[in-house]
Amino acid sequence: MGEESGGDTEVKGTIEAVTGLVKAVPIYEDMVQPVAKQLGKSLETVGKAINVALAPVGILVWGYDKCQEFIQTKVADRLKDVPPEDIITPKPNVAGPAIEALRYTGHEESLSDMYANLLAAAMDKKTANGAHPAFVEIIKQLTPDEAKLIAYFLEPLPFPLVAVRAESKEVGKGGYDVAVNISLFGQKANLTLLEQTPTYLA
Repeated sequence: MGEESGGDTEVKGTIEAVTGLVKAVPIYEDMVQPVAKQLGKSLETVGKAINVALAPVGILVWGYDKCQEFIQTKVADRLKDVPPEDIITPKPNVAGPAIEALRYTGHEESLSDMYANLLAAAMDKKTANGAHPAFVEIIKQLTPDEAKLIAYFLEPLPFPLVAVRAESKEVGKGGYDVAVNISLFGQKANLTLLEQTPTYLA
């Protein structure tokens, strides 16, 4: 009888403890709710800012129609002198990644020109074997300015490059480079970030 009574007491104590916790929860919720609401507002504000910041990027990402238009204009222009019988289906491991990469860089003319040249080469029977899949990855690593520089270097022009070095008058002291890769390439290639030209050339 005593054991049953003790068991009842423990059960009753547990019930009371749980009941006390349940009753305390609304108080806890009342304390947390303003913080949660404020956090929710902050996250909502950040979310809106992110949406605003990413909206232009969403517009720049090309869909299928835009890629199709690119192929029918830029790529077709590069194949205009190729006899129709020499135009072949490009290798999927070249064309697929190139078209996929266009979705994100097609709005950059200097890069889209490189993809157009690669796709045209892959579709010309005479040059298809030289259109290596790795070229897509190489183009992906370039900035628009670097693509402009490469296009500029394809022109048959002299390309003077200057380095300025300071030498010590004392024998054996040596010297140091004051500036390297100084050129007018940036201006000539119409780069956006002129100050980066020496870095691009390094």
